[in-house]
Amino acid sequence: MVIMNPVRIAAIALSSTLLTPFIGGSQAVADGGFATRDLNPMLQPIYLPTLATFNPDNGWKIDHSFYVTNTLQDESKGDESLLIDVENYRYELGLRYRQDKWLARIDLPYIRNSGGELDSSIDNWHQFFGLPEGDRDDFPSDQIDLKYARDGTLEYDQDSSSSGIGDIALAIGYQANTQFAWFAGIELPTGNADDYTGNEAIDTALWLTYQNKVNAKMGSFALLGVSFPGDDGNLEGLIVDEIWVAQLGLDYRFKPTIVGTLQFDLHSESIEDSELDAFGNSMQVQLGLGFLRLIGEQRLDLFFSEDILVGTAPDISFGMRLSRSY
Repeated sequence: MVIMNPVRIAAIALSSTLLTPFIGGSQAVADGGFATRDLNPMLQPIYLPTLATFNPDNGWKIDHSFYVTNTLQDESKGDESLLIDVENYRYELGLRYRQDKWLARIDLPYIRNSGGELDSSIDNWHQFFGLPEGDRDDFPSDQIDLKYARDGTLEYDQDSSSSGIGDIALAIGYQANTQFAWFAGIELPTGNADDYTGNEAIDTALWLTYQNKVNAKMGSFALLGVSFPGDDGNLEGLIVDEIWVAQLGLDYRFKPTIVGTLQFDLHSESIEDSELDAFGNSMQVQLGLGFLRLIGEQRLDLFFSEDILVGTAPDISFGMRLSRSY
């Protein structure tokens, strides 16, 4: 008997629930959501497919995305122990190109891990919204310490800041109709394991995206895909052979130039036979506002992410995206 991964089941069920009522609706293109992902610094070198919006006409679209993530997580189960105490910065230049039904995208990341300066602000954020604090009170503020031990072996160890170019991702897609598009992608080993910016392996992925304008104010979108990570880098020999990924959500236009977005990101386990939450099935929520013409013809999106399954993704991430079509 084959037992499907629970995140895979949830992703398919949620996607079906979201998509079924809207198939066959308006053929206009929705706004498309955020190209967000699990920003656990240990897992960032793994290629996970993400949503991306393209110019509705032939031509280029350029995104500048910036993420700030603050995490403090201390776990110990069985023969595994994990400490993640870090502030992570990720800038990503996204280049999108459309030629009729063919789509191409390039994502070029720059990654920095540091002790950071936001620990006290994050504490205040959690207290204000009544969110769980976890182990934050037990550790000094603004330090960097990442450690993963398993079977008595220290598999991952970082206690000083690092930065550098991450793994560049390339993808090509074909838009089957105005709602669905297929993509195949590859992530190149341009990052460096010594700087914790890459896994020095070639990763590949396949995914399907959906977008639809439900009515004049609301749009829906989704992604369902699978990643095939390479087996190298700081977690060599521990990464699973495949990771299922899903993203889905809704856009709502409060005003002609202001859009609100609700998005859910899910992925299946990343480390084989691990009992730790940080490496298991993950679910997080993104909430954001988009200002379609705040700066000339450029669109500005501001958003933040919280882990719904506590401990399966960073405590909180703040994001900003500036995009324009050409």
